[in-house]
Amino acid sequence: MRPPRFFSLLFMVSAVTLSGGAVREAGERNDTIAASHVAITVVTDSLGYSWEWERAFGRLTCVRQPDRLRFYEGNCFYYLNGSVEKLPEAPVRRGATLYLSRCLLERLFAPGDSMRSGPERTVLSSHRKTGVNILSVTAEKKRNGTLLSIVLADSLPFDVTYFFPNLTFNFFGGRVDTTSIKQKSRIGLVNSIFSIQFDVSAQVTALLSRDIEEPMIDYVQDTRTIMVSLKPQKIVQKPKKKASADSPGTTIIVLDPGHGGKDPGCIGASGVKEKDIVLPISLALRDMLQKKKGLTIYMTRETDVFIPLSDRTKFANDKKAHLFISIHADAIGGDAKRKQNTRGYKIYFLSHAKNEEDKLVAMRENAVIELEDQPQKYSNLQNVLIEMAGNEYLRESQDLCIMLDQKFNGTFGKKIPKLHRGVGQANFWVLNGAFMPSVLIETGFLSYKKEEKLLSDSAFQKEVAAAMSRAVIGFCEKYGTGL
Repeated sequence: MRPPRFFSLLFMVSAVTLSGGAVREAGERNDTIAASHVAITVVTDSLGYSWEWERAFGRLTCVRQPDRLRFYEGNCFYYLNGSVEKLPEAPVRRGATLYLSRCLLERLFAPGDSMRSGPERTVLSSHRKTGVNILSVTAEKKRNGTLLSIVLADSLPFDVTYFFPNLTFNFFGGRVDTTSIKQKSRIGLVNSIFSIQFDVSAQVTALLSRDIEEPMIDYVQDTRTIMVSLKPQKIVQKPKKKASADSPGTTIIVLDPGHGGKDPGCIGASGVKEKDIVLPISLALRDMLQKKKGLTIYMTRETDVFIPLSDRTKFANDKKAHLFISIHADAIGGDAKRKQNTRGYKIYFLSHAKNEEDKLVAMRENAVIELEDQPQKYSNLQNVLIEMAGNEYLRESQDLCIMLDQKFNGTFGKKIPKLHRGVGQANFWVLNGAFMPSVLIETGFLSYKKEEKLLSDSAFQKEVAAAMSRAVIGFCEKYGTGL
């Protein structure tokens, strides 16, 4: 169930012991929950996790890199590092946290747990030595892949994460000579190797030339060597979608001009409304894409009308679209200095926000739900399934974001520069539930007077649409309908 391009292997070193005191403490906090139940946060706090309780969704997220677990009130399904797993019982809520039975928590968090997805093993540390304890990292090309060997002076607990092109080993208590643990020449699937020393841990990263299957990892006790077998990811062609019966083309694209009708979107420095900026850009983009043979274009709105967020993705799903593009502009509040210092375009794909800025952008766009007559309320299970659907097209959505960023930067980057790195991720509700690659484009900041003026100009709007068109056509030529 986990996407093959992202996985996390866990190598634990010590069991979690849930004391009777912890159980008694939970029982004292809540006399309606059985004494056998413990607050999940009590356990995660003791293990060094950070956590966030989202009351609106009945959702508890616990994070200790590289692990991310998400539990839902009254729901047996939980989310672990890109995979949906099932509990034998549903968590119950009391206050601002969730509770599970003590025995279940022991199984869930202890090493060797059968419920945790992915392989697990333990490399026990028998003794500690001073000085460097990660001696060498080498890559060796083999007939069917590449062998990565990490030689240690002492056994160390470690974990492994992979998100192409980075294969990263985190050694807890590790000490490394960063000048000697490095490789600049390509060997097999490994383009280069580098290392980083932190206060209480060390990190070794191999940059790979292509996607790999989940690696086979073995630890040779006699030589204290970690052997990692890397094999290239097999390319599996997805079955092609058939075009709609009423569509003459083969690739279906849905364009979504944000906001509309009673929802003006953000308001610019001179009173320009977001809905009046994104509609002409979207219409120009539609006209450009329709000239390309093999493309069929639909729009969620072609006039100034209000459409609920959930209806936009439903429209794309009903059309069996291969691509969903939601077009917006941004604005911020605050004093003149803050508005003057915040400018630029950014393209987003659906995933968990990695910083507060991206999270705030999503919150501003999601605020439209307050205007809906019957706001959509996702159940906990629906939230899990939506996240699974988003992960299915994560890589393709990222690719489109990168292509758009390249075209934007090359076309009008001197007029409207990229914000931060130009590509971000956040939980935009308008992208939730889209069963296809999907992106949300923030074309610029209307709160910044120069960008407001530019985005209000019809000639520049066509310039923005042309950059989008080139990126979308390039994406379609790369993927076709195999999405």
